[in-house]
Amino acid sequence: MAAVAAALALAGTVAGAAAPAQAAAPVCEGTKVDTLEFATGYTYLYYSSATGRNCAYTVPKSGSGTPQLIAVGLFRASDNQGVWDSRADYKYYAGPVYLDARGTCVMFNGQVRSTSASSGWGHCG
Repeated sequence: MAAVAAALALAGTVAGAAAPAQAAAPVCEGTKVDTLEFATGYTYLYYSSATGRNCAYTVPKSGSGTPQLIAVGLFRASDNQGVWDSRADYKYYAGPVYLDARGTCVMFNGQVRSTSASSGWGHCG
């Protein structure tokens, strides 16, 4: 998990990410299945049984509208592949990121400024 957190913190590129964040809240398909709350933000996890895809995004608890590091990561246990979105100049949210995870477990992470959190493996399908 430390490697995943480090990847989020150091990611200089965006993989599977949306365009620069805008004021409107991101929209994920499916049903919200989990919320990861940490000192500086929230990361939300959704799952669509119709598509087999998970979706995640991170929002800050405070400072919306101010450029800051916001990151989200979503990883699949079966092959340790993942997608993430991390930039130091997001104003409102990171993501959404999508990952097909039928038949395996996922882990999702979030970071706002210097504080991050990880869910650990779960939500196995």
